[in-house]
Amino acid sequence: MEDVECLQPQEKEENFREIRDEIEALKAIYNNNEEEEEEVKEDEKKVVVISREDFGKENESFTSSESFSEKKIAVTFSPTNRMILTFDGNSYPSRKAFSIDVLKTPDNFSWDFEKMVTEMKDDLYLSKKGEVFAFDFIQKYEEMFAREDALAKKREAKEKEENERYARERREKQKNMSEEERKTKEAIFNNDHLVSWKHEGDPNVTPLLETELADDVRKRFKSHEIVCYEKCRFQAHTVTNVQTIKEIKIALKLILLDKKVQTATHPRMFAYRIPNDDDFNDDGETGAGKNLANVLRLRGSECVFVCVTRWFGGSHLGPQRFKVINSCASEALEKVGAIGFQKK
Repeated sequence: MEDVECLQPQEKEENFREIRDEIEALKAIYNNNEEEEEEVKEDEKKVVVISREDFGKENESFTSSESFSEKKIAVTFSPTNRMILTFDGNSYPSRKAFSIDVLKTPDNFSWDFEKMVTEMKDDLYLSKKGEVFAFDFIQKYEEMFAREDALAKKREAKEKEENERYARERREKQKNMSEEERKTKEAIFNNDHLVSWKHEGDPNVTPLLETELADDVRKRFKSHEIVCYEKCRFQAHTVTNVQTIKEIKIALKLILLDKKVQTATHPRMFAYRIPNDDDFNDDGETGAGKNLANVLRLRGSECVFVCVTRWFGGSHLGPQRFKVINSCASEALEKVGAIGFQKK
């Protein structure tokens, strides 16, 4: 890989000139008014507001390479569709692509949409061979956004239908559940779904985490890397090839043994699907467990347990938190090759 620090002054000057020309061209193409507010009404989705945020002192010249190292533009299509791109004159466009610092999309978009946009940007850069390509990127992004928006609406309609059917089936299942089955489930999970073990403390019974089954679960149990988003932290935990509720209880005990998890705001938002049973737990984050259960059901996943731990960092994410939780869980399930999440 070429070292961008070794750029000759002439190459840097050319980069800075091309960045300047590109931003001016984008402003001209999209009829940008620098005094126009960045907020764009929902019914004005065809308007693209491009604003320039210059680094350095206000009186520095934009034409000189000594005046700046980076330029930012904010491209706003609507309040739920905007991005911030950073052009680094020390590398773009001659050596590297520009970076996408912020990409805000609707909460109902696919969890991997941002990854697809980044891959599209990198492919475009390779095809342009050192030329500026922000305009081409924005055009292709608009096409991708329109396709994903249509798919998201279809997914929402299908999910609504599936949720209604699932709710009917659960009501029917609960109505037909025998009193003995109901008591058995209550013995396994308390009303708030805290894990309990009927032989806890019994000296005549091997502790649950010391059983052979626990040793087997440990081999399939995985705590994944922590994901940071807007100062909050999320961590997924997974177990594959799950057959019994006892395995889920073991997994939850393993999660709660972690001292870091014990400090979390929501230590165990989880969902599972095993033969003849499925359930979830919001852990105080209303809707989180249900969303995870929907992810498993819509992907046709089976014999799987997934849990997400969240540490609150001071930022209230609103509905976006469910997208992050689902994304964190989905990526973890894909990494372990869970049924319904295998890479194609």
